[in-house]
Amino acid sequence: MNINMKRNALRLVAGIAAVATLAGTAACGSSNSSSSSSDNTLTVSYWDDEMQPIKDFIKANPDIKVKQVRVPGDDYNTKLNQMIVGGDAPDVMLVQEADYVRFAKNGVLMKLDDKLNDLGIDKSDFQPAVTDIANQVDGYYGFPQGFATEIMYYNKDMFDAAGVSYPTDDWTWDDYTAAAEKLTKADGSQYGSDSPTFNGVWYSLIGAAGDKVVDNGKLSFGNGLKKALEFQKNLVDNKWQPQPASGSKVSDMFAAGKAAMTMGGTWLVSSYKDVDFKWDIATIPTAPGAKKYNSLHTSFWTINAKTKHSAAAEKLVKFLMSKEGQKSMSQSLGNTPAFQSMMADGYYKVQGKNGPSNWDSLEASAKEAKLGYTLVSSTPTFNLYDQFNAYVLGQTTLNEVTGTQVDKANKEITDAQ
Repeated sequence: MNINMKRNALRLVAGIAAVATLAGTAACGSSNSSSSSSDNTLTVSYWDDEMQPIKDFIKANPDIKVKQVRVPGDDYNTKLNQMIVGGDAPDVMLVQEADYVRFAKNGVLMKLDDKLNDLGIDKSDFQPAVTDIANQVDGYYGFPQGFATEIMYYNKDMFDAAGVSYPTDDWTWDDYTAAAEKLTKADGSQYGSDSPTFNGVWYSLIGAAGDKVVDNGKLSFGNGLKKALEFQKNLVDNKWQPQPASGSKVSDMFAAGKAAMTMGGTWLVSSYKDVDFKWDIATIPTAPGAKKYNSLHTSFWTINAKTKHSAAAEKLVKFLMSKEGQKSMSQSLGNTPAFQSMMADGYYKVQGKNGPSNWDSLEASAKEAKLGYTLVSSTPTFNLYDQFNAYVLGQTTLNEVTGTQVDKANKEITDAQ
């Protein structure tokens, strides 16, 4: 599984409670052990499917015994918090953005600033967002495994049949809406656009309407949120886009050939590689007059501050961040690499049988992306996603969502810190 496919289902109710306990646990130093302290085994944790880069490392280092702790994505953060609180944390951990900030501040992670040269890390080669988060926690406590963003996908066959010009990277929401109308069939067999099925798209749209999205550890919304809500509601009200669904009712109408456009994570490039129609990609459109914005997604390879196997842990992290490790990561997961200089190598280009070809849009999307909503507790942002959809469905009011519900989310975010 790549960086963020798990985000659709992840709810960290138990994880948040564990983090609240974590601060006291780390400060008291109740345990000096890690999960591998009793033997010479290096433990590494991540979610779901076995990672090819880890397999490559094991093959290249037969002298290092590695235990892979793989946890389903829905349970990963809760399980990781439990292991940390219980003094049984892995030596190397893949950690999401919000937990990365908390763990770094609570002393859970090894600070790596004085090891950058030994690890072969050129911090100036990271995306600017990585430097921003390093400044937030006063140093480097881990390194991104790679990056994903949101982009637009479109069915070229449907565009051709309707005589509509393909999307360009300077498209606005007005262009998107006009195309959605022309691409929709009156008999209901084809929509011009699919509703967002990933909460990250909503936050990218809000940022693409001019809002900061996150500021000083809280959600920061203004007119951009209102514009994004009205943009989506207009598409649904006019039946150019299906009503948003949730849970088991969610389906990918773009992949099914029933919607001409959709917006989603860059990891969908690999998901769509076998579809039967011609397709391509473009950057997320913006509100008229607004600047480009989309959400940057990553997770950080980190080392347990209490590991008994620091040399082996550092060797693994060095491999994962090396050109070989990054190539393996990009090719197997479809993510852009952690380092800007490796972007031109194109390892992430997972070519399908009918698309895409506009890789420049994916690169542009990665360069303009920002770490935003993923830096705060995920449960409130998921709950807001439900509220956004409720407004589109006419089940709540604009003032209720932009006022009461946003205030509620920010209180929950503050309580979880």
